[in-house]
Amino acid sequence: MAMIGMRYVVATPLTAHTDGSEPTYGTGVVVGRAMTANLTINRANNPLRADDIDAEDDNGITSMQVSIGVDDISEEVQATPLGLLEKVTTGSGQTEQTYYLESAKSGNYVGLGYMRVRRYHGVTSYQGIWIYKAIFGFTSENAETKQETINWQTPTLEGKAEALQTRGTGEPVFRKKANFTTAAACIAWLNGLAGISA
Repeated sequence: MAMIGMRYVVATPLTAHTDGSEPTYGTGVVVGRAMTANLTINRANNPLRADDIDAEDDNGITSMQVSIGVDDISEEVQATPLGLLEKVTTGSGQTEQTYYLESAKSGNYVGLGYMRVRRYHGVTSYQGIWIYKAIFGFTSENAETKQETINWQTPTLEGKAEALQTRGTGEPVFRKKANFTTAAACIAWLNGLAGISA
């Protein structure tokens, strides 16, 4: 597939899940304007040697690392649904933010989705990606003074996806995809999953 772009990152709190059914999510938000999405799939690959050959093998997915880069993440999105930030209002009426990564607290489990743009034989189409269950955090924070050539400093969410049993087969899945001929249809699909009103 020839992918030429990425748009529209959304996230929503995971509120409930029963094996064999689709999970339930809360009200979602647009995380920020999309820049990058990197999924690193880890597989178990340990053959059983017998009679001097590989008699059995398993190449199943064991985990998936997720990295999402956006132009900005507002305090509202950091607090809900990501659960990375809590707001504490001081007596002077000022608001300060306390990051969970500086304490023992963790972020929330969320469903996360985004759109990929595909070009093939001159025809543009759109692919929605939905990750069923993931947990995110900020791994680093950098700042530098403004130079003659601007070095844009944008946030990256680093996290881990976990598999859910969403089908009657009992096999766990990490994500699902759907293909669309228009961007509007793909966005509507993502909004429906994330609980975002049009």
